[in-house]
Formats: sequence, structure tokens, C-alpha cells
Amino acid sequence: MKKSPFSFIHVYLISLKNALSERMVYRGDFFISSVIALLFEFVVPMITLLIYSSGSSFPGWTMNEALLIQAIFLLAKGIAFPFFFGIVFNILILIREGSFDILLLKPRSILFLSIATAIDINSMGKLLGGIGFFVFIITRFPSIGPAQWAAFGGLFLLSLSVFFSFALFLSGTLFVWVGNSRMWEIFNTFTLFGMYPQSIYSQPVQILITTAIPVALLASLPASVLLGKEPVYLLPAGIVAGVLLCAGILFWHGMLRRYTSAGG
Repeated sequence: MKKSPFSFIHVYLISLKNALSERMVYRGDFFISSVIALLFEFVVPMITLLIYSSGSSFPGWTMNEALLIQAIFLLAKGIAFPFFFGIVFNILILIREGSFDILLLKPRSILFLSIATAIDINSMGKLLGGIGFFVFIITRFPSIGPAQWAAFGGLFLLSLSVFFSFALFLSGTLFVWVGNSRMWEIFNTFTLFGMYPQSIYSQPVQILITTAIPVALLASLPASVLLGKEPVYLLPAGIVAGVLLCAGILFWHGMLRRYTSAGG
């Protein structure tokens, strides 16, 4: 029987409530973990402050503009990690424990259940930090018009879709290669390219991060349109993001069909 979209929202909200209740049992651990995770995310903005304080700069970008890129990155990451990126670690743990098969018995989409049971409350600190950082920086730019905000909103959704695509690829490989946890570290390192203006990279690297693996869409391109700058390789990056999302969904379900369960 076809499920109503509201039923999916209802299940997701119940999962969110359960995850929050579970973490509130150990409130001290929750708050300490959230603060530590948030402090770690501010390492790159601190480096940017040091660069500009020393008299250096990123070509074509003021300090506040560069910090805006990093605020957008943190905001997108703050939405992605608590609400859907936990699918990577959730599937890794479930497969290793042999309990992923239980999800296969549920009368819901396996992909949806894998996301709904992967809500990461510890990453809520990133979300709050991202919102606070973004609001703090954006008030330094009082002349942003409605058209710029609208364009930014569209690109921000693409930024989230890129995060989701990466989550699908990383979690999909776990169905046949459960020992690929190092892939996460490679992903985390590569996304750092998206925290800086494209102008600091060589032409080949700019092409790579926009038309092949569009990490520039995570923050650099949304910041460019918000500030009224002319974005570089915007159209190819948008097309690649759409293709990447479709490929990620197909890849995830294709790898799921190859899953041989805990029994081998």
C-alpha cells in the first residue's frame, strides 16, 4: 500500500524524538560532545582570521567574505550531519552488528528507514553554531537584495543535495565493503576544498571541484551569488550536482541488492 508523505514525516519526527530522548539520558556527555564538535569546526575560520591578521588575504575576497563561505559551509554541514548524513555510520554499525536485516523486514523504504534511524543529535551543536555564525557574518553585508537571497536559497539546496549524494555513495559501498571507514576520512579531507574561495586554486583544480566533484557548491558558489559576485562554472556545477544525486540514489539501491545479509 502506498504511504502518505505525512506518514514519512510522522515516522521521522518520532525517530527524532527518540534520538533526543536517548541522548538526554546523559546530558553532560551530550553537551560536552556537542561543544567539542563545534570547536573543531571553527578551526578553519580561526586560520582565516590569522591569515588576514598577518596582512595576507585570499585574492578578490575580504575577510568577512571569506568567513561567509565558511559560515555557509558550517550551516550546510549543520543541517546535513544531524538529519541525514548519519546514514553512513548507521549502516556501518548495523551491518557490523548483523542487525541491518531488521530494517529489511520493515514495511517502509529501506533508504528512508536508514536515514530516520540515523539522526545524530550530537551534531546539533554544528547546526546551532552554523546558524549563529551565519547570522553574525551576514549582518556585515547590509545590501543583499531579494534576488540574491533567492539565488542563494536555490544553491544552498544544491549544497545539501551534494552532501546527500556523498552520503549515498559512502553508505552504499558498505553493503559490499564494510571495512571502508577510511573513505570517510578521504571525503572529509576533500570537502575542505569547499571552505575556501575558488580563486585561490589553480584552473585545473577549479574545474575539478565544480565540474567533476562539485565541492565548490557546498559553500563557495552560494556565497558568490549571495555577495553578487560572478560565480565561476556555476551551470556545470549545478548539472553535475543533479547527475550526482540521481547516480547516488541508483548506486545505493544497486549496492543494496548486492547485500548478502549477516548470514553471508
